[in-house]
Amino acid sequence: MKRYIAVGIVIVMLLSTLSVFTSCSSKKVETSSHEPITIEFWHNYDAGSGQVKVLEDLIKEFEAEHADIKVEHVYLEWEALKNNVVSGAATGTLPDVLRGDIAFIPQFQSLNVLEEMSSLSDYKDIVSGILEAPNSTARMGDKFYGIAANTNTKILFYNTKILNAANVEVPKTLDELWEAALKVSDSKTIGMVEPWTGIWNVGPYIWSEGGEVLSPDNSTAQGYINGPAAVKVIQKLADLYKSKALAGSSMDPGALGDADGWAAGTYALQLDGPWREKSNIDAGVGYGAIPLPAGSKGSISVLGGEDFMMFKSSDDAHKKAAWEFIKFMTGKHAQVEMAKVGQMPVNIEAFSDSEAIKAIPLLPVFSEALKSAKSRPVTANWSEMENIIATKVAEAITGKKEVQAALDEAAAEIDKLISESK
Repeated sequence: MKRYIAVGIVIVMLLSTLSVFTSCSSKKVETSSHEPITIEFWHNYDAGSGQVKVLEDLIKEFEAEHADIKVEHVYLEWEALKNNVVSGAATGTLPDVLRGDIAFIPQFQSLNVLEEMSSLSDYKDIVSGILEAPNSTARMGDKFYGIAANTNTKILFYNTKILNAANVEVPKTLDELWEAALKVSDSKTIGMVEPWTGIWNVGPYIWSEGGEVLSPDNSTAQGYINGPAAVKVIQKLADLYKSKALAGSSMDPGALGDADGWAAGTYALQLDGPWREKSNIDAGVGYGAIPLPAGSKGSISVLGGEDFMMFKSSDDAHKKAAWEFIKFMTGKHAQVEMAKVGQMPVNIEAFSDSEAIKAIPLLPVFSEALKSAKSRPVTANWSEMENIIATKVAEAITGKKEVQAALDEAAAEIDKLISESK
């Protein structure tokens, strides 16, 4: 009996000791929770234009305001950002925050790695201060899996010297744009430049003429990318190319790059983003800019930019810290600072801020274009689809294939991709 009592006493003592260790361990965890949380932030801000330097300054400001959070930023090229998340979906090696192309949202969500940000308690409050169109790129169905980080759209830039010398007025419609490109073209001047032939470049013309790329539910390209409006637009571009009034490196690898062509006074017209403004200023080119001249269905440019995203793989503490950092980066101050190095803001207050406008003088013109700008289809395989379109449109414009035949092939290849991904 005594033996059992002794054993019992030992067990009680052991449990008591274990309780002490558990208590100490619990206290240690509690203490460590007050140590700074380090979040990893993947991005592709441009070091060459000073964006990484501004980012680092902003991170210092954020950390000064949030002593319990540290931010480690990692620069990755566009393709590496995408590929690392795709591989990370399998390995679990993902960041806490990512700033990436708006086209990443549907692809990453198809991998089931993105955190639904619209479920955050103050998400609605934060997006109330963000431009609606740019933030719509983070929506899938009725949920948001990101928040706009910066935006851009395309407006028509024109070389004032070339237009004046040819006595050509600034075009007000798409038809006048095509005519202007023809009139200013000669042995030294090429009317228009389009460096690529994806929907980022030709989509605005198609949409402005009432066309579409895919069906509303993204289930087919048949009758859309090869529909009458798209065929009409690509045929017009093919006619311009044949008349030597249109050039671009994706159509002709030997063509002068758009930036070099503008600097040399070779190109007269281009639908482009805010980077064209800075490039022209740096090159001393006299230019003007207006929203895309209207087609039969209005002026509908393309919506671009990047979104901030969070990942399910982060624990609650890191998600909370990540969201605090995102809120800081979408705030007026950070957005204005990024505008100074070429990032078009999404924060409503920043968009009309005098410092931002000083940095990007054409912000009011871009603001007008954003009102009707349209995003490319939000679907997981969009990158592959756009590459198909770019290839077939280039073949059509350069005359390697008849326009209708080339776009029919694009529709068939896209539909095959859609079918295989089901």
